[in-house]
Amino acid sequence: MKKGLVALFILCNTYISKCQDKKDVLMNINDQIEIIDSYIEFETFFLDPEEFLDKMPDHGAELNGYYEHERLKKIIRKVGTRTADVLTAFYFWNDQLIYVNYQYRPYIQTKDDSGQIVLDYSNAYTKYESKHYFNNGDEIERQEIGESSEDLILDKGIVKYARKMKALLDNKFYNKDTYETLQGKWMFIQNTTDYVIFEGTIRFNFYNGKFANRLKTRIEDNVLECFFPMDNRIYRYKIEDINNNLLTLVDLSSKEEFVYAKVE
Repeated sequence: MKKGLVALFILCNTYISKCQDKKDVLMNINDQIEIIDSYIEFETFFLDPEEFLDKMPDHGAELNGYYEHERLKKIIRKVGTRTADVLTAFYFWNDQLIYVNYQYRPYIQTKDDSGQIVLDYSNAYTKYESKHYFNNGDEIERQEIGESSEDLILDKGIVKYARKMKALLDNKFYNKDTYETLQGKWMFIQNTTDYVIFEGTIRFNFYNGKFANRLKTRIEDNVLECFFPMDNRIYRYKIEDINNNLLTLVDLSSKEEFVYAKVE
C-alpha cells in the first residue's frame, strides 16, 4: 500500500512538473511572438507565386518574409482559392519554428446588378482559425476557433512546409545581389537562337527561339542549382563569372562551359 502511494505521488509530481514546463514554454513563445510583432525596421522580402507554388491559385497568392538583423523572423502567406482566402503566418526564433497562425476566410456573398448571388473577392470573414505552438520541432499546443470546412486544407507536415518556405526565402535573400544581376534575358553566344530568362528565382529556357521549359533555382556556395517542380532531377552549374554583361556557367556534371550575353 505504501509503495503504491509513493508511486502515485511520483506520477503526480511528474505530471505537475510537465504541465509547469509546458506553461513556461508557452509563456516564452508568446513573449517571442510579441517581440517579433514589435519590430518596426523589418527588411521585407517576397516570392512571386511561381516561386513557391507549383499550381497557380484562382485568386492570386503572395509570400512575404520579414527579416531583422539578417535573420528571418516571420512569413506571411496568402493564397486565394476558389471560395476563400487562406492566410498563414509562421514565426521563427533562432531559425526555429515557434508558432503558426492559420485562418480560413471565405469570401462574402453578395448580389450583382442582375440579382445573381456572387462572391465578393475583396471582402472575406474569418470562419476558422487555428493556432499552433512548437518547441524543438514538436507541436505542444493547438487552439482552434470557429468552424472547420470541407474545403479546409491545412498542411499536415506543417513544420516541414514552414522550413521549405523559409529555405526558399533565405535562398533569395542571402543571394539577392546575384539574383538581381541574373534578372532578364541572356543569349547563348554559341547559338544566338537559344537564350534564358530569369524572373525572380525562376529560369525559363528557350531553344531555337521557342519556349522549352521553366525551372526553379537556388544558389549555394556559388553553385546555381536548377530543377523542375515535383521532380528529383537537379542540374548544377558553377557560376564561373557574372556581371551586367556576361554570364559564364560550368556544368558540374559534364564540365561543359556555357557563356551568355545580357540582351535585356
